[in-house]
Amino acid sequence: MKKVKYLFYTGMLSILMFVLNGCEKYDEGGFIFKTEKKLKANTWKLSKYLVDGVDVTNSILISNYEENYEPNYSRTYIDKKGEVNNEIGNWTFDKSNKKIKISGVSSIDITDKSGSISSSYFNILKLDKDEFWYYFENGSEKHEFHFIKK
Repeated sequence: MKKVKYLFYTGMLSILMFVLNGCEKYDEGGFIFKTEKKLKANTWKLSKYLVDGVDVTNSILISNYEENYEPNYSRTYIDKKGEVNNEIGNWTFDKSNKKIKISGVSSIDITDKSGSISSSYFNILKLDKDEFWYYFENGSEKHEFHFIKK
């Protein structure tokens, strides 16, 4: 009987450790659990753009910016000339599921001040069923994108 109790408690402790280990969160929210599924589940529409922590959403030169991660990375937006831009590239996660590597897409002219920006890595700040936030550094500026599901 003692052996059965021991095995039961050992099993429960193992399950608890596995669950707690899998409950790691992103800095701003959302569990790092089924990350790929959450990312692929939606088309993400830009709702806010920050540069060095300052909201500059009203000064961006593009509109209707959207990203999608299934099966490839794709983004669509209307540039300052009113032309629709569709780009398709590739994406992968790093081992921690906290960073996305992007390849095969060009830079974007996003504001007059920032000019053309690009990055090969997006650092995930938040990912849940309704929101997706990431940032990257370009030059000396931190560019933060907040998306909502479309």
